[in-house]
Amino acid sequence: MIAKELVMDILTYVLTIIGILNPFGNVPLFMTLTKDQKPEVRKKMYNAIVLGGFAIVTGFIIAGDFFMNHLYKVGMNELRVAGGMILIVVAFRNLLGLGASKESSGDVMSEKDAIRYAITPLTFPMLVGPGTISTVMIIHKEAGLFISVGAVAVTFLIIKFLFMISDWLDKVLGEVVLFVLSRVMQIFIMSAGVKMISTGLKGIFIG
Repeated sequence: MIAKELVMDILTYVLTIIGILNPFGNVPLFMTLTKDQKPEVRKKMYNAIVLGGFAIVTGFIIAGDFFMNHLYKVGMNELRVAGGMILIVVAFRNLLGLGASKESSGDVMSEKDAIRYAITPLTFPMLVGPGTISTVMIIHKEAGLFISVGAVAVTFLIIKFLFMISDWLDKVLGEVVLFVLSRVMQIFIMSAGVKMISTGLKGIFIG
């Protein structure tokens, strides 16, 4: 009975985290942003996104309060502004083809560069943003360490599965569709960045 309640609690929080992370929208986006990379490099990028995202979220569950409130003395609003600025810069450079990111110009990145790009900005702040961080920290306070980490682990397993079938989705969608999506998505990424900055500034100056 206790085990059943535990599983139900974890699944409930999984749905909450999935709603924030939006993997069903982000995975196709990541496919378009990595379409020019070699299959083995894309696979390593996807693994880096999953592992990096899980590590970031779990890290904030365990030590988020200490780092934000005591070590760096910053709040979620400051994090929103910083994350929004990163998204705007990346989207702007990709959209106009300024050559800042190699995937936007059709060049193949080295494995090292690909992993770095997978961590920032694909993992943070594109997938794991201030909204996700604040949500899991609240879940931790409500449900405890075991349930919160368990819910995060299940969520990233789902994201891992979506990445595993991405090659099939790639074949279904086709190169032209992915290219168009990659350019259209930059507008939405930039808009998300503007929204994050706006929300953060309102929180800082208005409260």
